Amino acid sequence: MATVPGGVRRLIVMLMALVFLSACAPSNQAEEELRKEIQALKAQVAAAQEKLNQVQAGQQAILALLKQPAPPAAPMAAPSQPPGPESLTVAELLASKDRYLGARVRVKGMPGPVMVHHKSLMLKSPQGMVEVLFGNLTDPKLVQTLSSATLDQPLTVLGVVNLPPARGAGAQLQINAEAVEF
Repeated sequence: MATVPGGVRRLIVMLMALVFLSACAPSNQAEEELRKEIQALKAQVAAAQEKLNQVQAGQQAILALLKQPAPPAAPMAAPSQPPGPESLTVAELLASKDRYLGARVRVKGMPGPVMVHHKSLMLKSPQGMVEVLFGNLTDPKLVQTLSSATLDQPLTVLGVVNLPPARGAGAQLQINAEAVEF
């Protein structure tokens, strides 16, 4: 057998290596697709970065607002303050009961019977009676006073007007009292 000189052998190895490399190298079409995908990914990264910048700017704005001192709060009306300029009488409330259903009102009237077991009392007028539920008042001393004391002077009640459940108490309206003043 004939031996192949070293230079030729190297040339053959190099040619074989080039054939293998050219077979493994991506074609121009595949290379172009990769470039397009890379560009699309870069665009998505840029869009995500823009959204992140917007979120960070929003957070900075919120933090800046939180660091500012709060403006002084407007004085709030005490719960015993009337929503309107003057109190209603029981007769006025009964005359316009549809107008006041579900509304917070201030009603002044003479107390009638007290139903201790219901924690309620009646405000009376010649036109009828309004039941006042006082069991949910926050002042337990006031609830005790209303339940046990003889009430012979006019009361002023602040609360929400509702229709009474049909239990035969004789009241035309019901007020869930939030405050009671003597």
